[in-house]
Amino acid sequence: MKHYIKIICSAVWLFLASSSEAQPTSREHLTEHKPLMNEVWQTFDLLMYKVENKNGKKVYIPYFPPLLRRLHGKTVSLQGYAIPIKAGFRHNRFLLSVLPIDQCMFCGQNGIPAMVEVTLAHDKKQKIGNKPILITGKVVLNAMDKKRTEIWIEGASATER
Repeated sequence: MKHYIKIICSAVWLFLASSSEAQPTSREHLTEHKPLMNEVWQTFDLLMYKVENKNGKKVYIPYFPPLLRRLHGKTVSLQGYAIPIKAGFRHNRFLLSVLPIDQCMFCGQNGIPAMVEVTLAHDKKQKIGNKPILITGKVVLNAMDKKRTEIWIEGASATER
């Protein structure tokens, strides 16, 4: 019995030791990703929702404040991580996040903007990787199509950073 307790304690100690090294502190996390934020991402973070009751159900309708509405139709550039929508290595349409895919569960809250949908120009395809890319394209604000995100970047070009 003592042998099993030693093995379990050793395993727990190894797990805790390895996970504590792999986890960045909150300060390191902010330092690592802060450079990706720019005025465009900060403006995208202004997206809000109005709650309405329709047929007895709560419906969340995107609300674009004036500063965000001014970006509609404008060409912008922003850095981010490509997040696939479908399986595969190269994509013409994907999501762009200020955080890598393993941290995107935090997108859209606490000062981290929601992901935006990107469609590349001329049916070009972008390799999905773990390094940030630079996207340049036209902003489209979407309040109607519930199958797509609220903010799109269309006719975009992508450059690996």
